[in-house]
Amino acid sequence: NHVESNNHLPTARVDVNLTEKHRFSSALNYQKPYTFPDTLNNRDPAFPGFPVAGGQESKRIAFSSWVRSNFMTNLVNEARIGYSGAPVFFNPQFTPSLWSAGPTTMNGVNLQFPTVGSQLTSPGGANGNTNAPNSATPSSRNATALLVEDNVTWLNGAHSFTMGASATQYTLWSKTQMLVPNVTFDVLSSDPAIAMFNGAEFPGASAAQLTAAQHLYALLTGRINQVSSNARIDETSGLYNYLGLGVQRARMRETDLYLQDRWRIRSNVTINMGVRYGLQFPFRPLNSSYSWASMTEICGVSGVSSDGTCNLFQPGIRGASTALAQYNEGEAAYNLDKNNFAPSIGAVWTPDKREGWLGALMGPEGNFVIRGGYARNYSRPGLTDFSTPYGNNTGLTLSLTRVPTTFMLNRDPSSFTQPAFNPTPAYPLTPALTSSVNAFAANIQVPSADSVSVGIQRGLDRNTSVEVRYVGTRGHDSWIAQNYDEFDMFGNGFLSEFRKAQANLQANIAAGRGATFAYTGAAGTTPLPIFLAYFNGVNNASSGDPAKYAGPNWTNSSTLSFLAARNPNPFAFACLNAAGCTDTTRQNGFIGNALFRANALAAGLPANFFMANPGALAGAFVTNSLGRTTYNALQMEVRRRFAGGLQAQASYVYGHQFGTVTTSTTPTALLTLRRPAFDVRQTGDPGDITHALKVNLVYDLPFGEGRRFGSGANPVVNRIIGGWQVGVASIFRTGELVDLGNVRLVGMTMRDVEKMFALRFDNVERHVFLLPPDVIDNTILAFNTSPTSPTGYAGAAPTGRYFAPANGPECIEVDSAARYGDCAGRSLVVTGPMFRQTDIRLSKRTKLAGRVAFEVGANILNVFNQPNFLPVGHVGTATSIASSSATNTLSNYDVTQLAGTNTSRLIELMMRLNW
Repeated sequence: NHVESNNHLPTARVDVNLTEKHRFSSALNYQKPYTFPDTLNNRDPAFPGFPVAGGQESKRIAFSSWVRSNFMTNLVNEARIGYSGAPVFFNPQFTPSLWSAGPTTMNGVNLQFPTVGSQLTSPGGANGNTNAPNSATPSSRNATALLVEDNVTWLNGAHSFTMGASATQYTLWSKTQMLVPNVTFDVLSSDPAIAMFNGAEFPGASAAQLTAAQHLYALLTGRINQVSSNARIDETSGLYNYLGLGVQRARMRETDLYLQDRWRIRSNVTINMGVRYGLQFPFRPLNSSYSWASMTEICGVSGVSSDGTCNLFQPGIRGASTALAQYNEGEAAYNLDKNNFAPSIGAVWTPDKREGWLGALMGPEGNFVIRGGYARNYSRPGLTDFSTPYGNNTGLTLSLTRVPTTFMLNRDPSSFTQPAFNPTPAYPLTPALTSSVNAFAANIQVPSADSVSVGIQRGLDRNTSVEVRYVGTRGHDSWIAQNYDEFDMFGNGFLSEFRKAQANLQANIAAGRGATFAYTGAAGTTPLPIFLAYFNGVNNASSGDPAKYAGPNWTNSSTLSFLAARNPNPFAFACLNAAGCTDTTRQNGFIGNALFRANALAAGLPANFFMANPGALAGAFVTNSLGRTTYNALQMEVRRRFAGGLQAQASYVYGHQFGTVTTSTTPTALLTLRRPAFDVRQTGDPGDITHALKVNLVYDLPFGEGRRFGSGANPVVNRIIGGWQVGVASIFRTGELVDLGNVRLVGMTMRDVEKMFALRFDNVERHVFLLPPDVIDNTILAFNTSPTSPTGYAGAAPTGRYFAPANGPECIEVDSAARYGDCAGRSLVVTGPMFRQTDIRLSKRTKLAGRVAFEVGANILNVFNQPNFLPVGHVGTATSIASSSATNTLSNYDVTQLAGTNTSRLIELMMRLNW
């Protein structure tokens, strides 16, 4: 595809001396990039000649003006005002007519092609269908910052005072609009055609192949299984508008006062000390489009406890169903945090020359420096940290998705008519069962960090110095969204009954009754009143009657797999999914299936039997300030300033970082409401890098005019031998940290795992692995469990050394997500392969005439063509070794990606003319 890309980048600056003591300055930076089509976001046409294509454009502006006033020789004031903004527009070319024009003729809807073996590319979707659900949705956003500050510098003897104040306002707007409905294809269960997709009609076909055939048939015949559209609140009228424009607007303000003193106590001692006091005013919406949740709405039917949290793990109705009020324009999201004092102190001391061994260590006078300091800093969350959770609350968008009960055909335009809905939001709003409820803790604190550094610097010669320092940081009050809808199976007795269900299965198999975990009256079987309530709607009084345990749920292969003795998974009954709950599976299990919920209520179980707020299955999230981080590092640095044609710098860092999040790229907290949070080493990219060595060299070759060799050469020879420069940049560091998760180690220790986690190459099959073959093979066997086999395994039993699921016959974890290590190690962090890369730059500068010079050069990136393998953490399953997913195959251990920007040698040639 042809791509049009235009970038306008004007800049301007003006300086005016208003008077002898006052100077005005102003600077402007303006950028206007434009790209069509937007290939970065896959918005080029899906097929040649198709009209649906979108671009991206933005207008980025940064403006600053200031007045510098020298009132006295020792008193300077600078007043400044600054503004920045960057509105960006995604797919502004989109109009509804694009989905009715050209060769697509999609009847004004966005056709979403199904998966047929692999995902098909939709005609109106993004190329490759990577963004298909939102492909008919243009959007735009902008965040602005307005700063006003005044700074005074006063020199008074040995003191240099800096004091001032600043005020900043941050604003945000975000606009989104769905232009046409989305249509997906499948064969409905009520469609007569569903009967032909079976093994008799397609002999030898697998279940996946039958599903693919069903999808293909639905696509070719135009059978619709869902029409998705929405209505968004109009910010002017406050009414829902079908396929209308939704606008979010918000604001935050911040003020600071500060005072700092640089005090030169003696010629060789300087102290810097100061304090800053800041107020971060709460997030406030600038329209009334959002809906609001407090702890009352978070807790729902469980009610708020006396300590201000929910009545957790206490089945029984103590509150009311969640209903969200309108979040009115200008209301604060939380209370103002007023205790944000940020002190700082630092000192630099150059000791006098000493005699003896201490003098030899310190070197000549002025060559030894001791530095130390402490500072507290506060951070400001981004505006999207608020707009995203509030945008997820019910109210901003009204879903108008329709699922037909009888098959509809794409050729029938009446299928896509606007559905009926009430345009007036009826506050308080009842959220959809599968949605989430989001709020902020009323007394949430501003995140802060305390930093300490202590170091010494020693001059080796007049051009070279070495420095060694300790750096430590303690992060406090980081914001984390905590889910109050934690699945409970302890206080309600479900875990005990789960163990009975496991025993029932084995007893029924032994009695010849087949693979069922129902209470049959056979020896060793016991009643299961909770299961019976959800599956069949029978109360506890009748749970002792084996005749009540009828139906397919007791023998279903999926539910039986959750009972495997070698990998029990009671949490899977929440959504009837071994891999955990998703937006889709929440509607399948005990917590979301309409029939199961009605059965349980009819049998006398409370609605909050498994979770505090059963009216918000996607979670009841409260953002609080429970996060923390810890970092300790030893840093060493050698610096040589440019002298004799050589400039060099080398640094080494040895550090450890811990925190209440699992990765740096996806900061998911390992939190449970049952116990305090714990810290883990931060994995991911870059995560916690234990050792890192960096070297940078720039060397001007000693040839030509003014150099050691050839200084007197004639002009022709000088142009050939002079002006050569070589630059080298190298990095060597330990590999990315990988958390293998909460697994049991069999036949090996954690130290053994750390040693064995290294690159291994299978040159025959062309594979790269990080674990020994015997560990991989036996781990696959250990996760290949069976609920019905005598050994508990679907195949051969594992032997020797291997990873095993955390849950087992003797132990089940308290929480599937928080990984509290009741049964296993909780967190098993190992170091991936070392990262090594060297870049070289070779350039030649030739003086042509006067100030005119010509330069030619080559940048050779990753000069040694060193592959740096990205370690895989999902050893055991497709997601992690601790997962209960059944997709545990050899391919999950295969290292297939490389780390770094330049994964292979890259040579760049450069020419430059300077005048």
